Amino acid sequence: MPKCPVVMVVEDDAEMNELQRELLELNGLDAVAAFTGNEAIDQASKCGADAILLDVMLPGCDGFDVCRSLRKHIGSSLAIVMVTALDNEDCRRSGFEAGADAYFAKPFDPDEIIATLRML
Repeated sequence: MPKCPVVMVVEDDAEMNELQRELLELNGLDAVAAFTGNEAIDQASKCGADAILLDVMLPGCDGFDVCRSLRKHIGSSLAIVMVTALDNEDCRRSGFEAGADAYFAKPFDPDEIIATLRML
């Protein structure tokens, strides 16, 4: 039986983290939580994450730094989808320059997130 894809939700707001994980699980994906950038960097390879939903505004290092670090240490095999309240062109550009595969502003369309994860 094939392994279910694992998606790490990196979001410091506990309620939003839980809601995103529930969305993933309702759509047949395994979800794990991280609440800080450092935790995400430390846990991404350990938990076998296939993809990451990554907030930008995190305690410690921000999502852009996390994205750059994950790209450096894990590479392009990990799908990184930024999900953030920062919705302007400079932030979008920074996200893609850091290595994000997709960038969504909150509030986001849950169906778009799931479709993007499946595509990646």
